Parts: sequence; C-alpha cells; structure tokens
Amino acid sequence: MKNIQKIVSLLLIGSVLFAFKADRDEEGIFTMSHLTSLDLKKAGLEIPVDEIYNEEKPALVNALVRLGGCTGSFISDQGLIITNHHCVFSAVAGASTAENNHLENGFYAQQNEDEIKTTIPCKITLSYSDVSEEVLKGIDKVENALEKKKFISDRIKSIVENESLKFPDLTIEISEMLVGKQYTLFRYKLLTDVRLVYVPPKNIGKFGGETDNWEWPRHNADFSIVRAYENGKPYDPEAHMEVNPAGTKEGDFTFILGYPGRTYRNQTAEFLTYQNDYILPIISSWYDYRIEAIEAFAGDDVDTKLSYSGRLASLSNVTKNFKGKMQGLRRTNVIEQTFADQEMLKAFAQKSENLKSYVPLFDKNSKLYARKFELSRDYLYLSQLYRTGLFSGASNIAMYQDKLSELNKKEQVSYIDSNQSAVIKRFGTFRSIKNSKSLDKDLFKELFYRLSQTRLTELRKIFDNRMIPIDKESIKRFAGELWEESKLSSVVEASDALDSKPLKFITKNKGDLINFARDINEVFFKTQAEWQTLNAEIDEIIPRFNDIEMEMNGGSFVPDANGTLRFTYGYINGYEPEDAVVLHPFTTLDGVLEKAVGTTNPDYFLQPEFIEKMQQVEPADILKHPRNGEVVVGLLYNMDTTGGNSGSPIMDSKGRLVGVNFDRAYTATINDYAWNESYSRSIGVDIRYVLYVMKYFGQADEVLDEMGVQL
Repeated sequence: MKNIQKIVSLLLIGSVLFAFKADRDEEGIFTMSHLTSLDLKKAGLEIPVDEIYNEEKPALVNALVRLGGCTGSFISDQGLIITNHHCVFSAVAGASTAENNHLENGFYAQQNEDEIKTTIPCKITLSYSDVSEEVLKGIDKVENALEKKKFISDRIKSIVENESLKFPDLTIEISEMLVGKQYTLFRYKLLTDVRLVYVPPKNIGKFGGETDNWEWPRHNADFSIVRAYENGKPYDPEAHMEVNPAGTKEGDFTFILGYPGRTYRNQTAEFLTYQNDYILPIISSWYDYRIEAIEAFAGDDVDTKLSYSGRLASLSNVTKNFKGKMQGLRRTNVIEQTFADQEMLKAFAQKSENLKSYVPLFDKNSKLYARKFELSRDYLYLSQLYRTGLFSGASNIAMYQDKLSELNKKEQVSYIDSNQSAVIKRFGTFRSIKNSKSLDKDLFKELFYRLSQTRLTELRKIFDNRMIPIDKESIKRFAGELWEESKLSSVVEASDALDSKPLKFITKNKGDLINFARDINEVFFKTQAEWQTLNAEIDEIIPRFNDIEMEMNGGSFVPDANGTLRFTYGYINGYEPEDAVVLHPFTTLDGVLEKAVGTTNPDYFLQPEFIEKMQQVEPADILKHPRNGEVVVGLLYNMDTTGGNSGSPIMDSKGRLVGVNFDRAYTATINDYAWNESYSRSIGVDIRYVLYVMKYFGQADEVLDEMGVQL
C-alpha cells in the first residue's frame, strides 16, 4: 500500500447516522485515513501509527489480504497466510473424498509440491483514492431516482473501465462509502493461485459445531494456513506478521485489521424495522428448512455430505446469526432509539430555514417503506423460488417463448444462433440439479406452499385460478405433481436437448409448470421493477438525512463497513450478558476436555486418540495460561467486528499476532446495526492454541520454522 492516497475529506463529512450512540473511542470500523484522528497511544498502542498504515513504506496493512469473503494475513516472506478454518472449509471439502478425507482428518503439506491448489481468490489492497466528484459529476441534471441510480452505476462502470486500461494487471473496484454521496476507488493485486498448507482435523477446527456457533465460551481451533503463489512461485509480500507465541492477557490493548462486510448503521429507522420484521425471520426460517432438506437428502453418503458441507455450514451460520440479531433487537432499544434520533433530526430540520425543504422527506421515507413492507414477504420467497433448478428452467423457457413469439421463424433462428451461448448460460441453475432432483423438488414444493399463502392480490390470483386445495399437505402434493409432470424433470435428457437444439427445446416445451412459471414471471418482474424504484427513492433520501445530521452535530463520519480495508481496536475483556452470568475472556484446554469426554453431543466428539494426546502431551510453558497452567484456546475482546472480519489478525500493542478473529458472541450479532460496550464482544482463536495444534497434532514444524516460532 505504498501509494495509498489520503482521502481525509471522505472521512470528515459528518457524524454517524442513526447508530446506537457510543463514544467513538469505544466504537468504530475505521478506514485507514481515520487513524490519525484517534488517540491510539493513549488507548495503549506502543508502536507509531505509521507502522500500521504508511503511504511511503510497507506497514502492517501490507500484510493483509482479502481471501474470498474473509480476511487473511501473511505470516512469512514466502506467501504463508493464516486465516480461519471455516474460510477454507469448502475448498478442503472439495479436495476431499471418502477415501482421502482431508476435511475430517486434517491436511499438512510438508513440502511445497504437496500443497493443494484451491480456487480461493486473494486480493491485496495497493492504493485507493476518492472519486466521489467524478462519479457524481452531472447527477444534478438527473431528476428520477431510478435514473440517478443507473447514472451512478454507469459512471462507476466507465471509471473502472478507464482505470483498468491504465492498470491492466490490477483489479479495480469502486466502493460506495455513503449512498449517493461518497465513492472510493480501490486498486487490488489479484492472486489466483492459493494452496492449502495446513488444516486441522474438522473435529478440532470446528469443535463445538453449531452448538457453540456464535457462543462463548469457545474451544475450537478455527484457523488454517494457505500459501499464495505468483507466476508459480511463493508470493513475496511487502510485509508479514510477527507472531507473539506468549499471546496476551486480560485488559491488554489489541487491534484488528481486516475486510469487514456490510454494516447498516447509516440506515434509517424504518430499515431496522424491515430487517427485524421481514429479512431476519423469513430468511432464517427458509434456511432452517433448507438445512433439514439437505441433511435428509445427503443421508449417510460421505461424498454427498462432503459436497454439501460448505453450503450447510454457510446456511447454519447465517440462520443462527439472524436469530441472534432478532434476539438483540428485542432485548435492546436500538429500534426505538433510532426512531427517536430520527425524530430529533426532523425537529431540527423544521427549525432551520435552509433545511425545511427536507422535512417532507421523513414522511416520504415512511410511505416508501410501508409499500416495501407490503411486498417484502412475497418478494423474498419469489427470489428464493428462482433459485430452485427446475422452476428456473421453466421460467427461462417461458421468458424466451414470449420473446420468440414476437418474431417470425427466420428471426427466431437468427436470434437463438446469435445468442446461443448466453441462452444456454441462463439455464445454469437448471442444469445444476442433475444429481439432486429430489432435493430440488422438496424445496420447490415448500416454496410453492409458502407463496400460496400470499395476500398480494396479483399473486393470489395465480393460485386461486388453479383451484388448488387449501390444506398444506394437499398443496404440496399438487406442487409435487406439477414438478413431476414437467418434461424438464428428466433433467439429463432435457439438458442434452438444450445443447443440441436450443430453439426446439424452448419452443416445444409446454405444460402446466411452464404456464405457472409464465404467470409468476409476470408478477415477479413487475414487483422487481417496483422494488428497484422503491430502493432508489429510499437511497436518494439517505444523503439528505446525512446533511441534516452534519448541520446538527458536526463531527466525523465513519462509513459503514463494505468489504474494504478497515481498523478497529479495543481490549481483551469479558462481560456479563445476563444477571449473575460472568464470562471470562480466555478459555483453555480444560474446557475442550470437559466438553469432549463422555459426551453424546456429536458437535463435541473428539477421537479417543485426540483426547489421549491432549491429556498426555506436555506443551511448551509459553502456551499456557499464567493462572491455571493450561493451554489457552480462545479469547474474547470488545473490538468492533462484523462478517468479513473472519480470519482477521488480532494484534497486540506492538503489532504482533496474538490470535485470529472468527466470530462474535450471540449478543453481538446485532453489531451490524449497532455497537455497545455492554454486549458487543468478538471471539478469536488464541495464537497459543494455533501453535499448540500445529506443533502437537499436525507436527507442522516446517511451517512453524517458516513463521519464526520455536517451541
């Protein structure tokens, strides 16, 4: 990041909107340019800020990578990267078979040639610059909200294309820091050759499974080691992390660098209602059903279970996260406080001559969301329906039939010939069900039933016109017959016909499922257009609310997290989530054994040889807790993290690696909307457990040597 440009103006445009208010020294997912405005020395940092971020020379940020949807950090000058076990879970599952099960047994490549190549992309931030003025130039001449959104999208696309011509070897992205107001261009180096080096066995890396997910205390070794290559050689990073094998202690200052995903602290109060009443309950309910359906489909077949293991882990993670958010919103006054803050903004605008014109926007925002609420349930379920395989095929056939009906025979042939690859590509979801027909049918039947309970007039007519029964079992039976009677249910044959004679495949496929899909298409595409307009008009309001906030309070603006490089800091610290419940900030190997020995819970199962080794091995003293003499496993801290911070390095006051972030406590899932010292805690695997597992379970001495660690 030698050439990172200062964009201080981006960060000084106003205070945080509608967030659960907290002192900014306790809260923040800060951009790099914000570091100089923080008194980090007073907070406990022992190194100069320019050793974290520096425009002129390599610093700690140069050791950071964006690894797929997670974060990783270089820990050697030969491209070694440490991240989370769950971040490489799908890659390891994909490299595993029933005979060679790296996911269950773990994996270690003693030599470079034994490393397993993955498809995980590795992006390294090289530089960034504020392009807000360039993106928004001329937007004042555009009146329609939807057209403004398209204008911004087109401008971003144009700027990215021009920048890509200047830097053809880099990946160029423009991130929206504040909707309709602030945009930053990022230049990334992309490495596409990432290989597995060390992965702990699943029962250690994912110890606790879904029972412990989003919970504290934790006892899992959620880490893995990969290596990045460039041009066939181990990548030589500009900087890499120094490991502190002694770890840290309670009360110590710590900080995290990473690529946190989306937060929503700059949204309006109605947005929180939308999340709480629609997104969170509907999606978590649907994902619960998908999990059960996949587990039933996979049964005891090892290869099938491996092929779905990554998807199951992702679905389970999301649904429990969403339930945690719902609990957090119920237990706190975040929504009420946000509405109160919004009323204060409105009252301030009413009293200010230059802001009075913004007052009607508050009512407009409420009305826009009221309509969005009316559409939300069915729009969300319809969106999921289009992800089922057979229905997506029927939908595309109906869409192309309608298009071709406007053309004569010669024009039809010409259209398909000139668009054949694009046409066939659209049927990718349909093709994907070749080996999972019963699962696809199950999901279709359930979504058919849920949509049949609609109150949306246009959608209600589709089901009423088919005179389907009213009880759930009969409705699902009707849907199953609709699925089975379609010629598309012979997926392999249908897929072959699509490849050989696409025009005939599209025009000759008839039946009730195609007709149902055509009716659904009409409603969905109309709803989708209205949905996009609603979102565009809401997005147009948010910057105006920000203008009021700026005038009322001033201060500094911290953009919502959006997958770009960020910094947060805090302390190793326990908490009291409930009355008389005190949670300490460290767990130890004792807790692993307490959960594993004699358990009937499969999430806590450890192989007898693993338990025996934990009981008998005498580990290096440096890995032990100073009070009870046991190996430290997990750590808890009050830093401000969210999704995407998985794999982020936890660093001590001297910038040394002391852990790897992987989760939040259940009460902290609400962090996406608000942060508060009383309940916001994040969880990491302590570096002492990382080293313990690598040394005594993986015998990964070569990797430890490369990391500069001697035990």
